[in-house]
Amino acid sequence: MWTRFMDMYSGGGLKEKWSHIYIEAPQNEAKVIFYNRFGHNPERVTCTCCGEDYSIGEHKTLNEATAYERGCAWDREKKCYVEKQDKQSLFHKYITLSEYKEAKDVLIIYKKNIKPEEKEGEVPVQGYVWK
Repeated sequence: MWTRFMDMYSGGGLKEKWSHIYIEAPQNEAKVIFYNRFGHNPERVTCTCCGEDYSIGEHKTLNEATAYERGCAWDREKKCYVEKQDKQSLFHKYITLSEYKEAKDVLIIYKKNIKPEEKEGEVPVQGYVWK
């Protein structure tokens, strides 16, 4: 299981030096790992007009989690991404997962590199809170 954190640039900029962070863990666990690694809640709201700092989603595989950013095509019949250029995409040229892993604005945290203590604790509420 993989969790994708896409920085929404809320407040006008990146919160870390990566625009996309992928953690090999289920979403709730990944949020704790994220907080313990970076010191801030990924659901924090830095700017009230922009919403949460990160878009967060859980995926079965790293291929699936990265497919949109890598320009993979969506197969409507199979209802999944496939490893070929998305002809509809104006923004992303297809690249392989290996190429994507080398991008400077991408951080991939594998399960084997997560310390047991990084999985412990709770994520505090931070930033603006919607009421």
